[in-house]
Amino acid sequence: MALSATAGTAPVAAGAAPAGAPAAVPAAAEPGAVEHLPPSSAPLRPPEARDQGMDRLAAASLEVIRLGRDAGRTGRSYAAVLRAARDGHARISRLHTELRREQRRAGELRRLAGRIAVAQYRTGRRLPLPRPARGSGAPEAVLSAYRKAEGRQRLLAAQARDALRASRALAVDSVATYVRTAALDTRRTRLDAERRRIGRRLGVARGLLHKVSRQAARSGRCGRLPGAVSAVAKRSATEALRASVPDGGWTRPVERYQLSAGFGGSGSRWAHRHTGQDFAVPVGTPVRSVGRGRVISLTCGDNFGVSMIVRHGAGTFTQYAHLSAVVVRTGQWVRAGQQIALSGSTGNSTGPHLHFEVRRTPQVGSMVDPVPWLRRHGVRV
Repeated sequence: MALSATAGTAPVAAGAAPAGAPAAVPAAAEPGAVEHLPPSSAPLRPPEARDQGMDRLAAASLEVIRLGRDAGRTGRSYAAVLRAARDGHARISRLHTELRREQRRAGELRRLAGRIAVAQYRTGRRLPLPRPARGSGAPEAVLSAYRKAEGRQRLLAAQARDALRASRALAVDSVATYVRTAALDTRRTRLDAERRRIGRRLGVARGLLHKVSRQAARSGRCGRLPGAVSAVAKRSATEALRASVPDGGWTRPVERYQLSAGFGGSGSRWAHRHTGQDFAVPVGTPVRSVGRGRVISLTCGDNFGVSMIVRHGAGTFTQYAHLSAVVVRTGQWVRAGQQIALSGSTGNSTGPHLHFEVRRTPQVGSMVDPVPWLRRHGVRV
């Protein structure tokens, strides 16, 4: 493998990947995340120290997974309540508009009824008659005029009653909607505070995970986390995926990301060209298998940091690099969308991100551009 080096920078493998521009690194990135890490040459620690390191890694991973699950739940609840509150405010606005319209209509009807009453008082008649009917003197014409006037007055009274009932109903509906919306606003405020509190705790947990995962990667310890951690990760991933990926389908390796360094890019960080696509995400973001396949390798301590390769079939392999921890074992079959690891910043990394590759073989040198490949398989990136 050809290597290149620049002043102040360790030799870099062709497949190593940066997170891209600093702006793409999430705000939760911890101090020191942009350190350029050389390939590990540190001697292995005693078994006791390595076991303690894995225990710390497992504890940190479990905390990140649980807080991430809680953050997801709270975030989804907050979004739903926010939508409902906005709908409530919009409905209140519509009801107020309808109420003002009905109130104007009722006022016009009352004014018209008042004019009729004044005319009745001035003429002394039960109903005011049109001039042609009063001038004709014919009984049939007078009777017909009275019937028409009486019909108009009944219609006017019915319309006035309808307008009054509509106004009252709109007023009641407006008050009820206001009460429900006020309760939603209160709940939204509580959820927002809870979301921020979990976010702060998650930021601390991610910082710890970043630290212990780099130590574990340097020592060559990158095996699967304990079964309890894997079980929690599996439940969290299943809960987060609202709709399961269909059999034979494909999906994105991470959610809520920013694309940073792309395939084929050049720079001092790579010996030749960038061999994959970087997804800028915080440390501890769930990494999912893009399709059904089998985990065929798990490595750590080199420029890829903690890295995993999944075989999806003849001539189709995907790599997930710079991980902080893995939750599946080598040889395990995984489905599309199943959580297989946590993102990190191990190896030759400029910050928290996932380096994702698509290969024709498991070896470096057989890469294809991941973004068009995903799009050809029906995945929007």
